[in-house]
Formats: sequence, C-alpha cells, structure tokens
Amino acid sequence: MQIGNFNFSVIELRFEPVDKNYKFFGSYYRGILGRYLKRRFCILKNAECPSCPLNDKCLYMLAFEKYEGVLFPPYVINRAEKNRLRLVLIGSFSEFGDVYLEAFERKLKVEEAGYLNPFYNEMMKQKVVVNSRDISHLTANLEELEVEISFLRLKKSSKMVPCDTLSFEDILRAVEKRIYLINKFYGDTAYKVFLPRFEGRAEKSLCSYFKVRRYSNRKKKTMEIPSINCSFSVNGDLSSIYPYLYLSSLLNIGTNSSMGFGQVKLNP
Repeated sequence: MQIGNFNFSVIELRFEPVDKNYKFFGSYYRGILGRYLKRRFCILKNAECPSCPLNDKCLYMLAFEKYEGVLFPPYVINRAEKNRLRLVLIGSFSEFGDVYLEAFERKLKVEEAGYLNPFYNEMMKQKVVVNSRDISHLTANLEELEVEISFLRLKKSSKMVPCDTLSFEDILRAVEKRIYLINKFYGDTAYKVFLPRFEGRAEKSLCSYFKVRRYSNRKKKTMEIPSINCSFSVNGDLSSIYPYLYLSSLLNIGTNSSMGFGQVKLNP
C-alpha cells in the first residue's frame, strides 16, 4: 500500500466552552497559536519577520508564516469546537507537541489534554508520534461506511466542483492529493502515494451549500465563506481505501485544510 512516509502527532484538548458566538473556530485557535509562538520564540523583538536573520530557524516563522518552498503550515486544525480542539502536527514538527499544548493551556481553561493514539482512539499523556506507513495496517471490519465532509471546497481542472456533479471518486482524488502534498513537503518523496480505485458502491446521500461565518481578528471583520456539506454511503470491500480515508479524517482535504476546512468524518 503506497501511503507515503511522513510522521505526524495528534494533540487533543478539552476545556471549558469558549464564550464566543462563532460558527467556525479554526481561525480563533490559529490566532492563539500564532501569538503564543511569536512571544515565546521571537529573539529580535524589533525585527520584521521577513527580513529577520533568524527566520529560517524560528519555530514561529517556520510553523506559522508562509515561507519559501511550502504551500501550507505543518499543522492541521482537525477539530475546532467551543470546548474541544484537535491539532495534527506533521513532519519534524510532530516532535514539538508539548510546545503546542502549552500554547493553548495558557489561554484556555483546560480540563484534559494529551496525545491522541489513533490506533486505540484514546488520549494519552506521553508523546505519540505515528508514521503514515503505520496507518496502512489499519483494517475496517465492516462493509458499509458513512463518509461526511464538511466545509468542503474542491477544485477539478481549476474549477469548483458543484453539488450536482460531485462524486465519491472526486473525494478519493482529493484525499490522494492531500496526502501526496503532505508527503512531498514534510515526508520522504521516495515513498509514493497512490490510492487504488474503489470497486464498491458509493451513494451520495447529502450535498448542500451553506456559508461559514468566521471572524478575522487580523482584519477586524466577519467573513462569509461559501462551502459544501456532503455525505456518501459507501458499501463493499473497504480494505483498500479505509487507511487513506482514516488518514484524511485527521488531515482534512480541499481548500484551507490547515485552517480546519474540509473535515472528513467516518461513521460506521
């Protein structure tokens, strides 16, 4: 099974509900993370980040700002709710989980925090770092699965894919592309990513448009983002695609995945 070769670590926090009337919490938690990392790791306080001589070594710059050669930051806001946050750290940044946990524990009234073990779906206190190849051994002892994708914006041939033509094959190609890009920038490109064609049946049970309202603290305004919510009932031999789907449920797919869009939920 060709599923790349990159490390990742999942941290999870549960805390007292945040008193914010947001529909989308991704940018809120991203802001907390950025402010903390800059305070902690900025050595030259008066320097501008792009011209700072240390910007190729600063964890804030490498983990939060865009820099040459990388399309997206090395973290994924995987679940962002009023009282729960799941953050996936990828590549070498998977070793910095304690720093990220500390960033949120200083701001949120945390009730429980730790590392998610994806094989047992349990929160653990000790650091858990997993390689994508380990996920290839996951098996699904079922022949039916509900796949739900929220905040989805997918492009095909540089055009947005509308609800009426969106297919499960489009979803699988988006999963493959997302894992490929992460492996390209944060993994070992000697290991390929190839998602085999699914031979079972997939019926689209829901596809609807909606707008996500999110507040940008940087721009000091609320923005509306057009999105799609869809789900598929999948039947058949899932053994060849389940590891990829599970990995996408941690890494998200589509546009603005790192911010928390394109979340994939698997419901047996």
